[in-house]
Amino acid sequence: MGLPLIHEDWTFLLWAALMLLATLGFWADRTKIGANISGVAIILMAAMALSNLGVLPKSAKSYDVIWAYLVPLAIPLLLLKADLRRVFTETKGMLLAFMFGAVGTSIGAVLGYYILPLGDQADKLAGVFSATYIGGSMNMAAVTQAVELDPSIVTASVAADNVIGVLYLAFLALVPAITLFRRWFKYTDTNDGPVINQVEDKVTIDLRHIGLTLGLSFLICAAGKALASTFGISGYSIMFITAITILIANIFPRQLKALQGDYEMGLFCMYLFFAAIGISADLGAMLDKALIIAVYALLIIVCHAVVIFGAGKLFKLDLMDIVIASNACASGPASAAALAAGKGRRDLVVPAVLLGVFGYAVANFVGIGLTAILA
Repeated sequence: MGLPLIHEDWTFLLWAALMLLATLGFWADRTKIGANISGVAIILMAAMALSNLGVLPKSAKSYDVIWAYLVPLAIPLLLLKADLRRVFTETKGMLLAFMFGAVGTSIGAVLGYYILPLGDQADKLAGVFSATYIGGSMNMAAVTQAVELDPSIVTASVAADNVIGVLYLAFLALVPAITLFRRWFKYTDTNDGPVINQVEDKVTIDLRHIGLTLGLSFLICAAGKALASTFGISGYSIMFITAITILIANIFPRQLKALQGDYEMGLFCMYLFFAAIGISADLGAMLDKALIIAVYALLIIVCHAVVIFGAGKLFKLDLMDIVIASNACASGPASAAALAAGKGRRDLVVPAVLLGVFGYAVANFVGIGLTAILA
């Protein structure tokens, strides 16, 4: 029997593999190992193994469906509850720290673009990593699709992000306990003890909500693509989709807040995207590019840390506000909320989530815009 074992025209088997790979990621997120290295990394490793060992084809029309339809669809699903008014009213000094972190990330992305030998896709890498370290992995997926980054480079980027990102999160977790930082910065100790079960992990399945959410998301995607075509920039339709979603989310926050399952469906679409990326990646090409991309990711994180802690000191921001804002910027809402909860800061859990969602909302614009400027 020839390779790959599963032919590119065996559509049902390919979709079964994609679905199971995404499910593997969700399962891994609930294990101790998966929580440390992320479900996304598990998906990528498993998908790469299946394709590079000749089980799955590296290209197929089924993967194109994910790139063309499911990634844009995931944007409104993830952002329908992005009520930015709550961000401005409930995050206080953390929002200012977040802004400093975003500036530091952008400075690092541009600096690395000019001083590192990143190759002919350096502008795309700058956009992808700036989005990643302002929003998170979901923004990495969206901007990767928008700028059409090579799958092998995408996989190397995710691998580098996981290594550098985990090291930085470990550093942030240690910062509040380091005496030097507590002397340098204003530090308010309102530790209430570990927060258990702050976020309810159960979602009520209501087919009315599922149908309404999907229908609205498809409408937003259609409008975004139509506007992008009208302005002659079809490749940047994700920017329009993001903008329309944020507009709707802030006009109808009360109505959209009642919906169930939207974020989870968006997350599943993004996990399918990472499965398709992993399958499409050539392992040899990825390893060849991984080291320099890891250096690039490290440079961005260092610039992010220098700016957010430096500006935080200058503006006399609270140390824990800086730490949680940096976490939300570099890793997203779930990780930031978990750190706040683990440090016993109940008062920072909700602001951490809001800042992470704010990052989701703005990171696509920053990433795609930066790529366009540097191209």
